[in-house]
Amino acid sequence: MTGSFHGKTLGALSVTYNKKYRLPFEHALYQQVRFAKYGDPEEASKLITDETAAVIVEPIQGESGIRVPPEDFLKSLREASSKMGCLLIADEVQSGLGRTGKMWACEHWGVVPDILCVAKGIAGGIPMGATFATEEVMGSLKLGEHSSTFGGNPIACAAADATVNVILKERLVERAVEIGAYFKDKLMSLQGSHRILREVRGKGLMLAVEMRVEVYEALMGLIRKGVVPLYSGKNILRLLPPLVIEKDQVDLVIESLDAVLAEEELRVAEAGRGIPDKVP
Repeated sequence: MTGSFHGKTLGALSVTYNKKYRLPFEHALYQQVRFAKYGDPEEASKLITDETAAVIVEPIQGESGIRVPPEDFLKSLREASSKMGCLLIADEVQSGLGRTGKMWACEHWGVVPDILCVAKGIAGGIPMGATFATEEVMGSLKLGEHSSTFGGNPIACAAADATVNVILKERLVERAVEIGAYFKDKLMSLQGSHRILREVRGKGLMLAVEMRVEVYEALMGLIRKGVVPLYSGKNILRLLPPLVIEKDQVDLVIESLDAVLAEEELRVAEAGRGIPDKVP
């Protein structure tokens, strides 16, 4: 999909959209990849044919700025993939394990992929990745056909077991719904008082703040106040807090962001520039 990010190894990079990552390795990437506009089911359906091997999608795009698709998008991909006999692969490395208020973001739209890719949060900080798939897909591999040096690492597997148990026992998925709604409401209130803030979006505790100016000064301002956000491109702050974040910590982020946005609006005004509708 346009805006996609799946990683920087050969296969993952071949299906990653951003030219910044692709360009140095363009000669080595798989040439049969086609990109459909994220969120446009009609365009995607036109590209899915009986020659298509798989459709790869982030249910909610992370790297490109927490892009939430239209309601019919994932269902349309599922239907088109099933009709043409190709696989639907969901990359839930960033959106999975409760972050969006469902264990898997696909669940928001009632879609079950053929393959689901997971990593990062699955082992609570211990490096680990996992691939889930249907019995039909997994059954196509012969014994010993797919292996790796560190596959099934016992320490990583123990960490993953403990992590998933905590997520379930402490009801962190449900907590992401509650705290995420609280966080998003607070962000929306900032949007009402700061014109420099263009849009708030996301689900659960997978949130983004899109600004009308470049985000660098705001990013540095937040860091000085003890808040460490991510960013996407020139003008988007990504907010991906741990699922155990408390409301008073959310309040601290909101208070800090409120002050930083006011400082940024003042800086723009003193520079004699109006606040643009979008970043050039």
